[in-house]
Amino acid sequence: MTSSARRRGLQGLGVVVGLVVASLVVTDNLRAEVCPQPAQDHLPAASTPQRRAPIGLSPGFSVLTDSEAQLADDLDDLVELGITRIRVDLSWATLQPDPDRFSWSSADRVLDAASARGLHVLGVVGFLPEWQQEDDADGERVPPDPENFATFVSAAVERYAGQVGAWEIWNEPNTRSFWGANPDPEDYAALVAAATPVIRAGDPGAPVVIGSIAPADDGVSELSPATFTRGIYQHLDPALFDALSVHPYSYPAQATGKQQWNTYFRLKRVHRIMKARGDGDKQIWLTEYGAPTGASEVALSEPAQATMILTGIAEARRRSYTGPIYLYSLRDAGDDAADPEDNFGLLRRDGTPKVAYAVVSDATGPPRDCS
Repeated sequence: MTSSARRRGLQGLGVVVGLVVASLVVTDNLRAEVCPQPAQDHLPAASTPQRRAPIGLSPGFSVLTDSEAQLADDLDDLVELGITRIRVDLSWATLQPDPDRFSWSSADRVLDAASARGLHVLGVVGFLPEWQQEDDADGERVPPDPENFATFVSAAVERYAGQVGAWEIWNEPNTRSFWGANPDPEDYAALVAAATPVIRAGDPGAPVVIGSIAPADDGVSELSPATFTRGIYQHLDPALFDALSVHPYSYPAQATGKQQWNTYFRLKRVHRIMKARGDGDKQIWLTEYGAPTGASEVALSEPAQATMILTGIAEARRRSYTGPIYLYSLRDAGDDAADPEDNFGLLRRDGTPKVAYAVVSDATGPPRDCS
């Protein structure tokens, strides 16, 4: 039985009614956020109430290893939600496990299933394979090799052009945990400079999205969004990309919060850097956004998670410079309530919906009557 069928048939009428009532309370309380408001001083004057940034879903790595039944179930849930975009990790480590060997099966089945449902795919090329991991004479990890990466990207583009609608280069390269080495915007710029020409040659017209910048503060193992963006523009021709991407996680604050650490708040700093470089007309795509429920120190209640997600969507729609917003994620990654990484889903691990599932469905529907 699919998770959708379980939700309709096994939860019981009282639980379903309770969910609907809770979601309506949240959306009514968020009327000011869901119904677009006039532009304010800290937002671009060109912001228009009619603009509706597309909503996508970033499911994480689990979608690549799900069973056939679970994959179908998850993608059907996206369609049921009214979401038409999905961000898929095209892992270099998985798809090219050896320098001379490619293994496409995990990505093939996801992209085939997404295409069958008419989902627009944002393909993320990145993630360091073991054979690429090297240390220098001082024992420090060296950055990914641009030529080797371009070889992988060329093969991926040759295989998936037409199925992937846009290409994002790497995931969170401003952090050591995803870049592999200590982050350096010059090294990342070299990777983009190698990858973009093969993407444009093999898939003309598909947008190239760079950055995928994580929440971070300046240090050795991570760089803040503003510092990393500034470094990209110092070392990369802006003609080599079509949009910049940021992961504007803000929890426990709202997307409207003005805390200096709030990455959603810091988006305007990133945009100012782009404008100063004559690149202000490019969009910032928000390729991961969400918040964990559960029992960790940073967890939110399910209604609070729903509130945060809707506020993030509303902010994306109010700003003239933001493109699509991809929610992370569809289904909880695990069952440990104390681990925030297990609890970002709109659905619980067993497929039952949190409050956020219903309110996201409301947000993807026709514009509400805000009169």
